Amino acid sequence: MTTILENPLPALLIGSLTTVILAGGWLRTGSKWLLAAIVAAILLTIGAVLVERFVVTDREQVTHTLFDIADLVERNQVNEALEYAYPKTPAVRSQAAAELPLYRFSEVNIKRNLEVKVFPERNPPMATADFNVVVVLSTREGLITNRRIPRYVEVTFYKDDDGQWRVGAYSHYDPRRGFTVDPDDARE
Repeated sequence: MTTILENPLPALLIGSLTTVILAGGWLRTGSKWLLAAIVAAILLTIGAVLVERFVVTDREQVTHTLFDIADLVERNQVNEALEYAYPKTPAVRSQAAAELPLYRFSEVNIKRNLEVKVFPERNPPMATADFNVVVVLSTREGLITNRRIPRYVEVTFYKDDDGQWRVGAYSHYDPRRGFTVDPDDARE
């Protein structure tokens, strides 16, 4: 069910195929009930696409939060990025507050291997995000200038009491880990 709510393609494919089949039958028979079924299939397809557009799943919220954080880091807005730290895990805020100010970021590019898993049955609800990222950064003291740094990142999110997803933990590794290790195995 989550896939249908996160991607309009299945609804469009099924709706289009159903409409084409019904239209073929209507062209051969001229039946009024087939014409009504065509209209119903079109309306249901439009409805399914609208539902997908307006329903935001937890996975989509986590992904959006991750890209918001990446955007803030890219703009070097460290304090704003730290607001995404889960308050019940102060170590993550300390870790980020120690690491991020060391660099000036000019690019943060999350790669396509982003995988988000949501565990709503946990208390609090939890999600994980595993992905490769390439950052372009310079050190504050100028020893490194505009260097491209690829990393593999694992982030744990928790749903806060206000309904927002916040970072509870993160780690980064050699970027090859994203291409050689199944994300399920990396957490064990």
